[in-house]
Amino acid sequence: MIKKEHKLKQITLLMALIALIFISISPVMADSVDALADSQYPKAMNDNQNSGQSQYVGPQNNSTQWNYTTGDQNSQINHAPSIGPDGTIYLPTRFKNGTNYLANLYALNPDGTKKWNYTILDGILNENCYNSFEGSPAITADGTIYITGAFHDNTRTYGMVYAFNPDGTVKWKYILNEGSTVYMSGPPAVGTDGTIYFSSSYYEGGWNAKLNALAPNGAKKWEYDVSQGQYGNNVPSPAIALDGTIYFVYHNSSYSGSIVNLCALDQNGGIKWVYQFNGGVRSHPAVASDGTIYLTGDNGKLYAINPDGTLKWQYTAQKGDYTGLMTAPSVSKDGTIYVGGYFKENDGYPGILYAINPDGTLKWSFTTVRQVGINPVIGADGTIYFGDGGGDDTFYALNPDGTIKWSLAVNPSTSAALSSDGTLYFGVFTDGSNYLYAIQGPGSNPGNDTNNTNNTPVNASTTTSYDTVGMQNTGMPLTGVILAFLMVVSGFIYTHKKE
Repeated sequence: MIKKEHKLKQITLLMALIALIFISISPVMADSVDALADSQYPKAMNDNQNSGQSQYVGPQNNSTQWNYTTGDQNSQINHAPSIGPDGTIYLPTRFKNGTNYLANLYALNPDGTKKWNYTILDGILNENCYNSFEGSPAITADGTIYITGAFHDNTRTYGMVYAFNPDGTVKWKYILNEGSTVYMSGPPAVGTDGTIYFSSSYYEGGWNAKLNALAPNGAKKWEYDVSQGQYGNNVPSPAIALDGTIYFVYHNSSYSGSIVNLCALDQNGGIKWVYQFNGGVRSHPAVASDGTIYLTGDNGKLYAINPDGTLKWQYTAQKGDYTGLMTAPSVSKDGTIYVGGYFKENDGYPGILYAINPDGTLKWSFTTVRQVGINPVIGADGTIYFGDGGGDDTFYALNPDGTIKWSLAVNPSTSAALSSDGTLYFGVFTDGSNYLYAIQGPGSNPGNDTNNTNNTPVNASTTTSYDTVGMQNTGMPLTGVILAFLMVVSGFIYTHKKE
C-alpha cells in the first residue's frame, strides 16, 4: 500500500513537472497578446487611461533627427502617430486623389524609412467620395493594429474599424451602418482580454451615441446604445481605468441647453453609474492612477470625478477677459493635471497651459503666443511636450516647474508619441506640406545613440523590406520554470526519504 502511494505521488509530481514545462514553452494566454502593448507608445495619449504619461525620458534638446513626408498630393497628418512594440511608427494620413479623399496608413522604421503603407478604398465608387481615419492606431502586444475610420459612397456615411497585421495585411474589418449616417470619433481602447472599445454615433430620428465592444477576431460582443445624443462627432474616445471600468461620454441636447453624461460601465456593458453636468465637453476622459476621472468643459472648467461617480472638485480657468480650455487633460505620475487653452486679452487670444495639483489648486501656468490646442505628453522625467498653433507657431518642452527646457519653431498638427529610445514623433504642417518630425536630443535615455543628422528629410520613395520582429511568445519566465523544477525535485527527494 505504501509503495502504491509512493508511486502515485511520483506520478503526480511528474505530471506537474510536465505541465509546468508545457506552460513554459506554450504561447502566452490570448489576453496577454491581444491586450494593448505595454511598451513604446501604443496609442494616442499612450495608454487606456489616456494619461499622456510615458515611461520613457524624452529629448533634452530640439535636435531634429529626421522628418518624413508621404509625397501624396495634399496629404494631411491630423492624428498622432502610435509606436508598436518593435519600434515601428504607425502614421494615419489622408490625401486627395482626383475628386476623392483617401485614407493611408504608413508604417515607418525608427530611422524614418518606409516599411509599408495601406490605402483604404472603401466607399470609392464614384467621384466626390471619401474615406478617412478618425483617430490614431492602437497597437496590441502581438503587433495587431486597430484603427477607426469612416467612408462615404455618395449615398451615406459608414463607420469602420480595421485590424491590420504587423506586415500591413488586413486581419479583418468591421463596418457600422446603423441609421442613415454613422460618425466615428477617436482611437479605440483595448482591454486586458483583448476587447476593442470605441465610440460612435448614428442618426435615426435623432442622434444616438454608442459604445461598441468587439472581440479580438472582430465579432461584436456588445454595445451600449443611447438615443438622442447631440452631435455625431462629439462622442469622445472611451477610457479604461486600471480596475477595468470603461468610461464613456455622450451629450444630450435640447432647446434649453446641453447635458453631458459620463457613464461608467463594467466589462460586460452593464451600467455602473452616470454623472451628469451642464455644458459641453471638449475632451475624452483621462483617468489617474487613483481612479479619478478628469474632463475639460467648454466653459473653461476642469472636472474631477471620483471613481464612485461623485464630484471631487472642479477648477475654473480664469485669466484675462475670458478663458477657454481646448485640450484633453494629461495626468502625470505625480498626479499633476495639464490642460491647454487660451484667454482673451485686449484684442488678442494668447495661449496658456495650466498645471493643476491633484487637489484642484493651481500649480503654475505657462503663457504662449498662440492658443494651446495640442494635447500635452509627459516624459518619465516630468518634461511636458505640447504645441500651440496659428501663426508664430511653436512646439514646447517644459520642465516640471513650468520653465522652458527647449522649443522649436514649427506648426505642430498632432500631439506627440515618445519611443523607448527617447525619440519624440509628432506631425508638423509647414509651407503647405505635412511632415512627421522625429526629435531626439542628446541624453534622452541611457545607452541611446544620439549621433543624429540635423533635420534630415526622408520621403516616400525610400522603402525597406519588412522583417517581422518576433514577439515574446513564452508563458512562464525561465526563473519560474527553474524554481518549479527545483520544487518538483525536492518533492521526489522528500518522498524518497519518507519511504
